[in-house]
Amino acid sequence: MKKDIKHEKLVRAALYIRVSGEEQKIKGLSLEAQQERLEKYARDRGWIISGIYIDAAKTARKNIHKRVEFQRMIDSVKRNEIDVLLFCRLDRWFRSVADYYKIMEILEAHNCEWATSDEEYNTSTANGRLYINVKLSIAQNEADIDAERIDVVFDSKIQHGTVISGSCPFGYRINSEKRLEIEPDKAAIVQDAFNRYESTINQYGTVKYIRETYGVNWCAITFNRMLQEELYTGVYNRRGRYNDNFCPSIISREQFDRVQKLIKRNARSTPSGRVYIFTSILVCAECKHKLIGYLSSRGTYYYRCNNHYLRARCTHNHSIREDVIEKWLFDHLKEEFEQCKLDWEVKAIEKRRSVTSTDRATLKRKLSKLKDLYVNDLINIEDYKKDYEIYTNALLQIPESSTEKPPDFAAIEAILKNDFKSIYKKLTREEKRTLWRSVIKEIRIDNDNNITGLSFG
Repeated sequence: MKKDIKHEKLVRAALYIRVSGEEQKIKGLSLEAQQERLEKYARDRGWIISGIYIDAAKTARKNIHKRVEFQRMIDSVKRNEIDVLLFCRLDRWFRSVADYYKIMEILEAHNCEWATSDEEYNTSTANGRLYINVKLSIAQNEADIDAERIDVVFDSKIQHGTVISGSCPFGYRINSEKRLEIEPDKAAIVQDAFNRYESTINQYGTVKYIRETYGVNWCAITFNRMLQEELYTGVYNRRGRYNDNFCPSIISREQFDRVQKLIKRNARSTPSGRVYIFTSILVCAECKHKLIGYLSSRGTYYYRCNNHYLRARCTHNHSIREDVIEKWLFDHLKEEFEQCKLDWEVKAIEKRRSVTSTDRATLKRKLSKLKDLYVNDLINIEDYKKDYEIYTNALLQIPESSTEKPPDFAAIEAILKNDFKSIYKKLTREEKRTLWRSVIKEIRIDNDNNITGLSFG
């Protein structure tokens, strides 16, 4: 746009201000400095300031949909509430040629123009449009180079165990060497929280327990994020950067992995506060969706496939009572578990056998070729003996070369060894839910209310 835009009617101007970092404040591009210049520019031309839109700490290379105030300003343009957008410099608006033309389509459709207070542009000529393209391309290139330099610096910091920001998870603090170190009192709270969650599988209950026990007031969202914070294991794994020894660990890797499995299985608490024992582990055999629990008017707990009842996308139109599932598990849990172990052992043997037979055949072919090479005088006796020894030793080692660690069946075995039924009857509903989720990954139920299979884990 030309720097001086002439209008006969009153012009509604939107002031757009953006700062991405401290360096720009030094260069005279602070929020206050930009706003002063833009307001003066608008007043000198008799424009009405219809809105001031400020994106602080936002880079112009960020996706335009993530610049909240910018999007709010464009929404006003779409409602025909703005006649001209005003900003200090072109790079305050964009550092992307593609984004510039996307927004220009919107502005042209709503007869909205743009102007800069510090620079001169003219979109009415071919040379003027070319100049804008060049300026945007240079700004985009500068931003890309800066980003690459920052990435290199951040990569180095992570590999050396140095923090790249001033924030850190609860339980850690940043020492004088810019590294994370454990804050013992808070770390003990984190450990207790993980232990509590693992034993109850109840995030809200754990948050309440921590608040009442330690006076630490986490919200449910914060605690959920903490449960999935890999830094607690000492591992940094973010945005493609990885260091498995970034900081001291507060939680063991084994416990962290167990908690992640529980989070995936765990269902959201119902508003009524009811506990559905099998929620999140019952699966529709037809559509593979989770079965949802509900309480009948007679106080009986049922589970059904909402993919049928709410969406009509499944043929599973029968509900199954909770006590029916419990009885089936009492009667069949041991045999299902034994069959699961047997299936795993058979598959492991077949896998080893397959790998073994393939490797054996390959080595035997090589020995045969080696013999042919020697017989045809293509290799000497020394080379023959050396290669023959290598291949025969490899053959001897094949049976032990492919071993797979078996699943951990300890939890279910411990349950089956005890007086399972009598212990189960004494448990609360929440404790029963915790027990089943700790040993069973999935129970598959078909439309005839038959349990077609279990997965342990």
